[in-house]
Amino acid sequence: MLRAGLIWLSKQDWAERAARAGGVERFLVRRFVAGDTRHDALGVAQRLSQDDGELLGANAKFSFLGEEVTDPADAEQAVSEYCALAMAIGDTAELNARMGVKPTLLGLGISYETAERGLLTIVETASQNGVRVELDMEVSHTVDATLRLYRTAAAESELTGVALQSYLRRTPDDAQALIDEGIARVRLTKGAYSESSRIAHSGAGPIRRAYTGILEQLWQAGADVGVATHDPVLHAAARRLANDQSTIGYWEFQMLYGVRPELGAAMRSRGERLRMSIPYGARWYPYLMRRIAERPSNARFALRAIVGR
Repeated sequence: MLRAGLIWLSKQDWAERAARAGGVERFLVRRFVAGDTRHDALGVAQRLSQDDGELLGANAKFSFLGEEVTDPADAEQAVSEYCALAMAIGDTAELNARMGVKPTLLGLGISYETAERGLLTIVETASQNGVRVELDMEVSHTVDATLRLYRTAAAESELTGVALQSYLRRTPDDAQALIDEGIARVRLTKGAYSESSRIAHSGAGPIRRAYTGILEQLWQAGADVGVATHDPVLHAAARRLANDQSTIGYWEFQMLYGVRPELGAAMRSRGERLRMSIPYGARWYPYLMRRIAERPSNARFALRAIVGR
């Protein structure tokens, strides 16, 4: 109930205005968001990769915040930002970094053609700079279009990937299709949107079982997999599968900046590969609300920040 309510709030303009007026950005956002600019995000990534902190050696995936744009000018601005980001990553030789892109930020809600045109522009610039572009997966009604976009991008460059959400009942079939096509470069997540039980699993047990099954499916095929979850149970399952599977391809753990940093520190202390997803930009509100919805401790942290305790 709390999770569904917070996700609903993430889409309400009045709630965003109230959050900004209440000073949430000043107290809370910087825990989960690198800053407003690509310079801020690059600085965070460089500290993770070079400094003496607990996450020393962690790689990065950058995301420019925003989604569900309806103005073509906003979509064009996002494309320009990602192209500039790709060039900045290319100029920073010590970074192992990728970019995550939301199709609705590129104008999928305007038209498929708008999003496709923007994505191919980004992929071209990113490929020239040796940067991988990964399509994020959003609400369920965009899955078919997102996979279509990914197939188009993958035909242009191998430096591409896509997220799949394990809680969707259709995902094993989607994963198998990508395996069969030889383009299974997958960031596997649980899923962060409120969906009907008709199309999505609910509850920790069913979602974990779905995640583990899809992970095994991908690894048996030798796919390129990002284990993108903060769930220690699934981390343990991934390690067991890695020890048992002889056909596994490249894999790494992936986590979100500011979420459960103690888990990331433990991974790095064991020498495990870790990539941190680093968001930046002024459109932080929907992203922040979903992070709060994912874990009760995030909600408690947010309330403490808002009331100044």
